[in-house]
Amino acid sequence: MLCRKGIARIMVMFAADLRRALISLVFVTSAALMAPAWSAAQGARVEVTVNGMVCSFCARGIERNLRRLALTQAVVVDLKQHRVTINVKPGAVVDDQQIRKAIRDSGFDVREIRTINPVP
Repeated sequence: MLCRKGIARIMVMFAADLRRALISLVFVTSAALMAPAWSAAQGARVEVTVNGMVCSFCARGIERNLRRLALTQAVVVDLKQHRVTINVKPGAVVDDQQIRKAIRDSGFDVREIRTINPVP
């Protein structure tokens, strides 16, 4: 049977393990959110899944803000999939945070950003 000191020691060890796990989670999450910029190859595109984009009016606002970005060659919207595809200008520097900001400024949230680079 465990005494009070034994139970207290177990609780302290559990709290320390939990703290380490939470700190690791914060580092992994922040690294994923701060994805580095990259230089686009010919035919590269970025697919963005957008929360709440359900009508053509929503799509127009997002499309307008994305077209203003220097990296954008063309924007294609798929309302059924809630997805925006950005065809990237060759050699353009692509920054996920810049794309997220353009969509946030349109009043929407990004669920996922996926980059698609053509195989040379």
